[in-house]
Amino acid sequence: MRSTIDFATERNLHVLAHCDDEALAITLANHPRAKMIWAHTGFSTPVPRLRELLAEHPALMLELSYRSGITRNGGLSPEWRDLFGRYSDRFLLGSDTWINQRWVDYGTIMRGYREWLAELPADQATPIAYGNAEHIYGGKLTD
Repeated sequence: MRSTIDFATERNLHVLAHCDDEALAITLANHPRAKMIWAHTGFSTPVPRLRELLAEHPALMLELSYRSGITRNGGLSPEWRDLFGRYSDRFLLGSDTWINQRWVDYGTIMRGYREWLAELPADQATPIAYGNAEHIYGGKLTD
């Protein structure tokens, strides 16, 4: 793993970290310059811990597929609204289409994102929706 992250860091590439909080912390401690995208934003890692990680690791991006707790009672939860407000330049949407059923559910997944993104100001929603991906992957994703 070390050689893969070193390779990516030398070439200014992002690495998708599909791991738990502890493994991510170890990886970031050993590779402080690495550009990491944390898959699923830790699944259920508490928001205060996410805030710490984002503050400590400026190159860390958080990918939101399969992430629970973003909404509560039909709307964006206050703690996530605050986190997105502070770090909208550090989140990516994802669909995690690893099995056929995820493709079948793709429209529903994206509709769910659109619902809570609509609750954010455009200057926060746009980077999360596609702006950050355009920046990372070097292309325009919308017209």
